[in-house]
Amino acid sequence: MIARMASPERLRATVTLVQGQGLLFAVVLMIAIFSIGSSRFLTQPNIVAILVSVAVVGLVAVPGAMLILSGYVDFSVGSVAVLGGIMFGELVGQSGLAAPSAVAVVLGVGALWGLIAGLLICKLDFSAIVVTLGGFAGLRGLAELISKGQSQFGFGPGFGKLGNGELLEVPVPVWLFAAFFLIGFFVWYRSPFGRHMTATGADPVAAHALGIKVKRIPLVLYVASGLLATLGGLIQVSQLDASSLSVGVGLEIEVLTAILLGGVAFSGGRGSLLGVLTGVLFIGILDNGLVVMNISPFISQVAVGAALVFAAAMDVVYRRLDRIVVQESKYADDAPVIVSPAPVAAAASGPDEAAR
Repeated sequence: MIARMASPERLRATVTLVQGQGLLFAVVLMIAIFSIGSSRFLTQPNIVAILVSVAVVGLVAVPGAMLILSGYVDFSVGSVAVLGGIMFGELVGQSGLAAPSAVAVVLGVGALWGLIAGLLICKLDFSAIVVTLGGFAGLRGLAELISKGQSQFGFGPGFGKLGNGELLEVPVPVWLFAAFFLIGFFVWYRSPFGRHMTATGADPVAAHALGIKVKRIPLVLYVASGLLATLGGLIQVSQLDASSLSVGVGLEIEVLTAILLGGVAFSGGRGSLLGVLTGVLFIGILDNGLVVMNISPFISQVAVGAALVFAAAMDVVYRRLDRIVVQESKYADDAPVIVSPAPVAAAASGPDEAAR
């Protein structure tokens, strides 16, 4: 029996290694190639430019990854970002509201959308894909209706610091990304809430039987997703000094790509926030490196697409190998059983190694 189970188990361990370390190896390899190809790549200004370029995506990816880990998804983040930016522009440019007050109102609207989406999905059992795709279309349409296609601009140096300011020579957007990532890291790896997210995504029925609030967890995460998507939109408005309808375009795809490349299983229950960070950096380094080497940026889309398909294939292989091992263990009578790699009970009561 040990010999029979060794092969699937070794394969599963190999796939886990590829999912966890393969993207990191690709990032290191890209850094080496781009550094050799261009002397500008590893300069301090270019490194800062990379971090700024990925700050908004990384910011929004933190709650987005938590939602997918819990078995849910949010496709509306790009439209939430543009609605927040347009509303800010109208409140400041047309209504004369002070920028800090407008920021507070807009963040409240983003959180409100997250609450509405969360209630529809978690309490009324609407499809997460349908609700958030509805938000993707409807909220952008609402932004176009409010703005009438016109951009507001000139919000002053105070608001400009949100997207263009520096603190200790580090751009403010990078500080914001780092702060929310550290908060997410603590929640993911060090809090009961993080273990409950994993358990909910792995098996919501079993998690509910263990007393986990399987409806409350995604509800909180949808509110956080709406809030940080709006903050991301405000950062982009500050960088442009204009509330343009171009804010947030493609944000949902970039966020989802970074999350899946980082190894978070789309079916939920397994993933790593550190992997998501690697996925965010992978996209930013690839885009920037191609620019500094004067290579067509369209290659970046091809490379990211290929990496995304590969990550999805690895996830499918992992789940199939997992079923083989569990089935063999279930019917074995001559050897110790090998349990599922992410037991729900362990996720509810102690650190979840599968989520790391």
